[in-house]
Amino acid sequence: MADELPGSKVLEGRWGIERHAIAIPKGRDQGLPFVRKFAHDARAEGFVKAAAEKAGLRGILDSQ
Repeated sequence: MADELPGSKVLEGRWGIERHAIAIPKGRDQGLPFVRKFAHDARAEGFVKAAAEKAGLRGILDSQ
């Protein structure tokens, strides 16, 4: 969004970083292998990177 707002500046560092997570309810551990595989495959197959690029996000893929 900063690119579209003249005079704006993106601050250095990790201020305002948003974290997202996939979760399952306590006691539903049988679903954990599926969740782990899904998250791994989404990153490995490039879905996360493609979504970030399509949204115009920068600096989010470093921690994958």
